[in-house]
Amino acid sequence: MKVVIIGGGIAGLTLGILLRRKNIDVVVNEKSIGIEGRGHAFLMSNDGYSILKDFFPETKVPLLSKKVNQFSLKKIDSEELIKIQLNDWYCMKRSSLISFFYSLLDSNTLKQGRVFSHFIFENEKAVAAVFENGDVEYGDIFIGADGSNSKVRDTLFGKVNFSNIDVKEIVGIYSRSSIANQQAAVFQKYQSKEKGLAFGFIPVSADEVVWFMQYDATFSDGQEESSPAQLSLFCKEMLKNFPSEVAEILDANDFSKTYIWNTRDFDVLPTFHKNNIALIGDAAHLALPFTSAGTTNAILDANALASLFEQFDDSENIFTTFYNERSINLASHIEQGRELKKLFLNPKLYSERGYIVPLVSDQGENDKNAVIKPLKVYYFTDPVCSSCWLIQPILRKLKLEYDDYLDIEYHMGGLLPSWLGYNKGVIKTPSDAAQHWEDMSKKYSVPLNGDVWIEDPLNSSFPPSIAFKAAQLQNKNKAIWFLRRLKEMLFLEKKNITTIDWIENAALSCGLDSAILLKDMKGKAIELFQDDLRLTEENKINSFPTFIFFGGLETKITLKGIQSYEKFEEIIHQLIPYAVKKKRSIVPIKLFEMFNNMTAIEFAFLNDMSKENAELVIEELFEKGLIDKLNNKNGVIWMHKLMN
Repeated sequence: MKVVIIGGGIAGLTLGILLRRKNIDVVVNEKSIGIEGRGHAFLMSNDGYSILKDFFPETKVPLLSKKVNQFSLKKIDSEELIKIQLNDWYCMKRSSLISFFYSLLDSNTLKQGRVFSHFIFENEKAVAAVFENGDVEYGDIFIGADGSNSKVRDTLFGKVNFSNIDVKEIVGIYSRSSIANQQAAVFQKYQSKEKGLAFGFIPVSADEVVWFMQYDATFSDGQEESSPAQLSLFCKEMLKNFPSEVAEILDANDFSKTYIWNTRDFDVLPTFHKNNIALIGDAAHLALPFTSAGTTNAILDANALASLFEQFDDSENIFTTFYNERSINLASHIEQGRELKKLFLNPKLYSERGYIVPLVSDQGENDKNAVIKPLKVYYFTDPVCSSCWLIQPILRKLKLEYDDYLDIEYHMGGLLPSWLGYNKGVIKTPSDAAQHWEDMSKKYSVPLNGDVWIEDPLNSSFPPSIAFKAAQLQNKNKAIWFLRRLKEMLFLEKKNITTIDWIENAALSCGLDSAILLKDMKGKAIELFQDDLRLTEENKINSFPTFIFFGGLETKITLKGIQSYEKFEEIIHQLIPYAVKKKRSIVPIKLFEMFNNMTAIEFAFLNDMSKENAELVIEELFEKGLIDKLNNKNGVIWMHKLMN
């Protein structure tokens, strides 16, 4: 079998390399000669980057890239609208990626200077591709990877209906270490709240930044395209009210190497193939650049298609399966791009919650795929409650074994309004809290460091409680993770979690939008916290943790304090006699991936094994470099290394 690929961009080159690795005869045909600088740079998610990493051992040519850790969206007055952590996104120059690919292909596989003309057909199947220079390449399967203006696509299906060019984008590369170092890992974007105008920049290396200006196409009469000088004048006039760092970038930019993109897309095709010819990458599907999905999707296309050559011998099965696997996901990206365009062109109609972060958006996730669970449970807790920290292993085990039945609602109980007149049993002062934690740590053999109450005592538990309610507004699952992270900071790391900086740090580490969370803490979250306090009072809750199980209109069981796991199971089976415990067989590292960190005792508890056996398993994971450890004066907590 011989595969002929038309187009030596990201999709075509990736597919060519993957097929060569499978010992399939393949030829990649590229119209240009050498490496074009056009395109400058792009973002790529780890979905695509992880595929490229498999190529690293095969070449000495490095793939130069910059990891981007945060996305920040600000108004032009620098007020932050969105701040969120990005998980394994990379920015790289197109020229660097193409050089990397070229190093993996020899001259027999990569043919340059070939501009596609037409196919030669026999019995309705293509047998050869003909190029404008007269070259002819025969093959069995043909792949069109020739971009958004694909001639191969036109041959198969005729002209597609492109969307209107409503937004234009100007892209350049700026070299100056001060900006690159200042924004070392941040994708920074400034957005007008009055009209469709934005400026963004992303570090692409230690001393280079790719920048872009997006603007409503109606703002332009095309004059900016006449010369570099006109383009410079246009950008500076459009962005004159933006922050000074924007002007700094424009002043230093070489506009002779800056490009204007007319952004557009088209609907998902009903199929990506006809007989033995198929399309991949932008030739098959084109999303607006707002999604930052194009490069990653090109690589994912190539990887998905290459893997199917191992499963099937005929092109029809290969191409049909490829379409079924990829089309739904690609259609969602196209729709997301269109939604982002609406938000961009009509910023006055949307609040901060209307923004979608490229490919990391989970807005509305609280309502997606909601499953009604038969047993409602109110969990009254507090971020500074040591007993609530000790109950964490039980909550985790309930999730592993009875999650299908339990709908647990977290409610903040307001344990520490302030120290003024505070009197909770043996605790009346911060030093009392410090001693209580030390006693609890020894009694239950769980790491607890009470020194925070001596070194930097919290004056109230209300700020982190309100922060939790703000997190719930974004995502209920991430809010639980956020609460756990706040507790880790407090109980293990001696951090004063009433401090805004630590709250923001915890929010970002859990994938929450910290800018919106901090705003919600001043408004809606306060109201929700007050609702929790009223609910606590109505149910006469005076100690934490407290669980109320609702088994129907009239059945209610309350469980207070630190209780055995068997007691929880007893109540579950009393209220739901048909409840069946999940049979668990979890690979140890998967447990760390699920919960991020554990003590040895917690690991043993979740795995139903002795502490001694648990420690042996944990040490083995540590020696393999899969987990790390945090030493605490009262014990060790083991942490999933990728989450540090």
